[in-house]
Amino acid sequence: MHWIDWLVLIAFLGYTIWDGSRRGAQSENIEGFFLANRSMPWWAMGLSVMATQASAITFIGTTGQAYVEDMRFVQIYLAVPFAMIILCTTLVPFFHKLQNFSAYEVLEERFGLKTRLFTSFLFLLSRGLGLGIIIAAPAYVLSLLLNLPLSPTILIIGITATLYTMVGGISGVIRTDVKQMAIMLGALIFCFFWIQYLLPEEVSFSDSLYLAGTLGKLQALDLSFDISEKYNIWTGVIAALFLMLSYFGTDQSQVQRYLTARSLNDARKSLLLTAYAKIPMQFFILLLGVMLYVFYIFSPAPITFRATDPNVQQPREIQTEQQLQQQFESSHNQRRTEALNLLENPGSANEQAFKQADENLNEVRSAELQRQERITQSSLNDTNYILPFFILNEIPVGIIGLIVAGIFAAALSSVDSELNALSTVSIVDWYKRLDTQEHSEAWYLKSSRAATVFWGILATLAALALGETRSIIELVNKVGSYFYGSILGVFILLLWVKRANGFGALTGLICGMATVFTFDRLYDNPATGTYQFIMPWNAVPEGFEKTIEYLWLNPIGTAVVVIVGIALSYVWKK
Repeated sequence: MHWIDWLVLIAFLGYTIWDGSRRGAQSENIEGFFLANRSMPWWAMGLSVMATQASAITFIGTTGQAYVEDMRFVQIYLAVPFAMIILCTTLVPFFHKLQNFSAYEVLEERFGLKTRLFTSFLFLLSRGLGLGIIIAAPAYVLSLLLNLPLSPTILIIGITATLYTMVGGISGVIRTDVKQMAIMLGALIFCFFWIQYLLPEEVSFSDSLYLAGTLGKLQALDLSFDISEKYNIWTGVIAALFLMLSYFGTDQSQVQRYLTARSLNDARKSLLLTAYAKIPMQFFILLLGVMLYVFYIFSPAPITFRATDPNVQQPREIQTEQQLQQQFESSHNQRRTEALNLLENPGSANEQAFKQADENLNEVRSAELQRQERITQSSLNDTNYILPFFILNEIPVGIIGLIVAGIFAAALSSVDSELNALSTVSIVDWYKRLDTQEHSEAWYLKSSRAATVFWGILATLAALALGETRSIIELVNKVGSYFYGSILGVFILLLWVKRANGFGALTGLICGMATVFTFDRLYDNPATGTYQFIMPWNAVPEGFEKTIEYLWLNPIGTAVVVIVGIALSYVWKK
């Protein structure tokens, strides 16, 4: 980056640390540190929730997802408004009435200490793993943009977020999230309009949509019912509903936000803000990825957006790469010509020629990606490198620094809230609950800050060890789907099954986790009709595919916990 961009970025990081830390003096006890003395306005809480959701994972992964595939990913957010309405009438008033610190405190009174500790442990495990991914996600991009090695980039993100979260607590987290959300949205909006500005004069916005629609890139709804398909409307409305109910209703990183509310109405309004804004925002980010695809129809594009180190290639591989590059350039020119022909003379024949040219180009791209996988011996693609490539090569000096700051803002706004939530559960549900000695508020405040530092260091180390992944946005949801459905089942037993007891709830939770793991490792071969259970460390045989996609693990886990919990509670009581 240019020195001006570096100056902008350094100024942003410095301001973020100062702004997040300056509220620390107001935290005289753990209620101030974890809950901001229950004094936060609804709009700040709502924007903070959205900032956590609209993370660098969304910024990077979702645009790449739309570029590589289409806009069907938006379907998993169709359940958000329904989930928010359900939570506003159930769990939100329940938590607000009890005035608790963590979402898992309430489980002890009905189900006992073991259930509370096990459920909170699952949260620590799932969010601890997820936090490493959240730090690693923007680090791949930022290391490319900053021309820094990956490890120092991860350290910058981890240390910055840990520092101001450790000092400022939840008040610092929420107030910095609001500003970070504004910077991130500004960066996205600029990229969107800059793409339109860079397109050829004869290509209007409606022309861009027409070309994208011709290629099927604007497909947002899939009405087919198939549990082996990742994204269709049934997955979004049914399976994802359980994911959203659990995430916003039982995940401490989200619950803690509306526990800081001044009143029950403020808590509800903060969630409804997300309900109204989430789908439009996600749709816009996916549309940005589609517009990037249209942009590279007319502008020079790389065969892949990530390069293979030439030092690890054999002469034969280099020759193959050169041949594929020549084919790609020829296919790219042909696709551009066919696109212009289609805009000048719309018709089925020109549409078919354009689609065929696009298919030919993507076949060459696929061949190069397979060649890279063969060299690196890993199943990687370039999904997470597409937007960074555009920023680095098309955005003017000075603005790059602002957009990189937007990516940093998106990363920090997710990391800080997770750190604060992990610290809350560690202190409230474990240390303070199990410690037999009485300590002062000052002692617990120091312990809370120490726990924040501990989780910050652990998450940063996890990010360093994580390595790359195909689609970061999918990986985060997959990690959550292992836990969320089962945890939601415990809260359903708590609220609506009076007969449920601790034995049934805890055993149901364990059975739910085991069932989720079993279904997640189930594969089938459509050609032969055979099924196979494959452990994570074993290779998947050729021709086998996942029987059930990850979002459906959420309702499965919930159902098993509720059924087993009710059955065992009845038997145990009788």
